[in-house]
Amino acid sequence: MGAAVDQFRDEYASGSVVLQVTDTGGAPFTVVRAELDDPRFQDGTVWSGSADLTAGQTLSLPAALAAARCNLGASDTAPSLRVRLADGTDHTVAAADPHAVLPRLHGEQCFAQQAALAVRLRLEDTLGAGSTPSTAVLTLAADAPAEPTGTSAGPTGTPPQGILEAVEGTILLGEDPGRPWPHGVILAPGTRVALAVRPARCDPHAVAEDKVGTLLPVELGVGDATGVVKVAAPPALRAALYRFVARACGWPAG
Repeated sequence: MGAAVDQFRDEYASGSVVLQVTDTGGAPFTVVRAELDDPRFQDGTVWSGSADLTAGQTLSLPAALAAARCNLGASDTAPSLRVRLADGTDHTVAAADPHAVLPRLHGEQCFAQQAALAVRLRLEDTLGAGSTPSTAVLTLAADAPAEPTGTSAGPTGTPPQGILEAVEGTILLGEDPGRPWPHGVILAPGTRVALAVRPARCDPHAVAEDKVGTLLPVELGVGDATGVVKVAAPPALRAALYRFVARACGWPAG
């Protein structure tokens, strides 16, 4: 039996992963449960169900990734899968991570935890009008940290400060060249940042298959650390953005 961990486009927005099991022997078997075992993450990255494998076949089993354990000391981070078969046997199999999915997701989760001590970011529901019919305006809002506690304070006893270093485009949205996206903005609670956008592309096929185009990557500086936090458009804004792209690209209504 072989095992691996990966992430496909469908899982990117949610942060989920796929647990891959391969039948490397000559006999078929049925998997009823698979769980990731990795010290960087809490227990609970689990798939359960019933999946049949034949010799040489690989199945990709989706699982919601458990929360990261941050501030770890030196440890063996080699992941494995605990696989239960329908015959009641359990197997622990070393898991490959060919695209380095787990260290990336661990870093993203831990930076997001650190950033949340400084500021909470969200996109407001309303899509504003741009300077031309082919542009529009998003509003990135900075709210107070969810739980400002003594443990979140820096060396001087004050909460860490968040700084907007840059905003990255997506497959759906790009920067309006006439109104470049700001950077170096101190994100004090109550700050609102206007982001003028245009369609990044007008390929209907690519846009129709989009999974992450309304998930805005925001590069933040928090203390001595810099990382990217992904800010998801709420449902009303997501729908408005797709309507905007269709209109700006000149696609037929309906």
